[in-house]
Amino acid sequence: MPMEYSLPLARRVQRGDAGAFALLFEQFNLRICRYLCSLVNNPDLAEDLAQQTFIKAYEALERGSQPENLNAWLYAIATNTALSALRRRRLIAWLPFRAHAESAAAPGPEARTSEAELLGQALSRLPRGDAACLLLRFQHDLSYDELAQVLGTSSPAARMRVSRARAALREIYLQLQEEASR
Repeated sequence: MPMEYSLPLARRVQRGDAGAFALLFEQFNLRICRYLCSLVNNPDLAEDLAQQTFIKAYEALERGSQPENLNAWLYAIATNTALSALRRRRLIAWLPFRAHAESAAAPGPEARTSEAELLGQALSRLPRGDAACLLLRFQHDLSYDELAQVLGTSSPAARMRVSRARAALREIYLQLQEEASR
């Protein structure tokens, strides 16, 4: 969503326009829910976290917060909300690309693991922050500038973090692929 369309919406919410917040929710809720579901691998938890995200966004806008880029700002709130919830709940099974919640047990050596499952397993072994970077960049198409805003860093630092996360993901993926072929 282009930034110029988002900012007036945020300002309208700040002025107390309930319809503007409903529109903001309509425009972003599905994307935020999908992202959170990929991050926590639990559709019900993702919906709860999305609601918390929008409550936090509303409260921040009410307090006068002035987001430069509403899209990146909402993803930052969603990421922080999810990571806090994961820390609080100490979730063990975190497999972001699975369509449905499944057992976190590794398949037996006789089972052939598909590429998507290997990718999900590899992502689950990355630090959550690194996996979030990759999901935001490649699954949710955030630019490096938007990702930098989410991370609270510079664009070159965001590029470096994505590059390092990709290298770590590649290493883990290749290791899992080798294990699966045995």
